[in-house]
Amino acid sequence: MLVSAWKRVSYLRVANPHWFILVISAFLWAFYFWQQLSLVGAHHHQHAHHSEHADGVSSLLNIMFAWMLMVYAMMLPMTSGTIRAIVNRIPISRKLRSLVLFIVGYSLVWLVFGLVLQSFSEALYNSQFIMTLRNIPSAAIAYVLAALLSNARFRMRLLNACGGIWAPRIIGFKADMDVFKIGFHEGIKCVQTCAHIMIAMQIAGHSVIQMAILTVALFYEKLIYRNKKNLLRNTCIILSICELILFYQS
Repeated sequence: MLVSAWKRVSYLRVANPHWFILVISAFLWAFYFWQQLSLVGAHHHQHAHHSEHADGVSSLLNIMFAWMLMVYAMMLPMTSGTIRAIVNRIPISRKLRSLVLFIVGYSLVWLVFGLVLQSFSEALYNSQFIMTLRNIPSAAIAYVLAALLSNARFRMRLLNACGGIWAPRIIGFKADMDVFKIGFHEGIKCVQTCAHIMIAMQIAGHSVIQMAILTVALFYEKLIYRNKKNLLRNTCIILSICELILFYQS
């Protein structure tokens, strides 16, 4: 029985080379929900940049670490098809190294985007304009704008291009660079198609529940529906309504 179970697990691992990405994401989501349950009543605890301004470089490192964890939880599973395509085109002996290089290239793009977004947030927080934003339902407005962008033609073209890769070389340093570049370009396409969602969440405060809802919407949009059901747009509209209700209740 144990042998049969092990064979089945081995088959699933071979058939799904992106399995470890899904495992990492699952662990991160388990951590997020555990943190949410342990801090009931605490708002915006994961990325509470408003309480971390005084810590300088250490604060920035903590914020960016939290940002990358969020990217790995939400966005990395979206690369499952690309990872499968890479594994099918390289020798088994290069599999692990290639996947690491892909993730490094992919992460670099999101790290740069996160730094830019955080810098803009810091500048906005330290400006007089922040008082104006506090008097309007900025989170609701952000999700409305995200809903409008979700069905934009340029985004649909980018969404359809996600996962399309060229065949990497199979030996030598150039093969490593090919995989790194594939990860880098895939990261660029993911940022271009999902930046509006990440910005909206940044404004709304990175609620774990909203993160989970948007992750499901993005997953179904990219891997299953290809936007045929306007799922992401409708999700953003619903979140906008929720944020509007919360704004006028507070």
